[in-house]
Amino acid sequence: MAAERFGGGGEGPAAAGEEAAPTSVIEFDQGIAKPMAPSMALLDGLMNDIRYRALVTTRTLKLDSAYGGNSIYGFALGFAAACLIAGAPLLYYFFR
Repeated sequence: MAAERFGGGGEGPAAAGEEAAPTSVIEFDQGIAKPMAPSMALLDGLMNDIRYRALVTTRTLKLDSAYGGNSIYGFALGFAAACLIAGAPLLYYFFR
């Protein structure tokens, strides 16, 4: 049986010129095997998901950077406004 698979021996349907029934046996000397194409829909969906997450992350970082650049000015303005609001009654009390 092994000799038939590897092209040797002289028995069986292949030796008599008949077509052998297809089996799960690996046939040799049949050329180069062609790989199956992967399911592109699954990969495309995965790639689109990765792109979307990258866009959201980039926008978030850009927005955080813009807020971070203005945070010093916001803090200074808020502190000045708080001092003015808290200090107004004191100024009124001392200068009346």
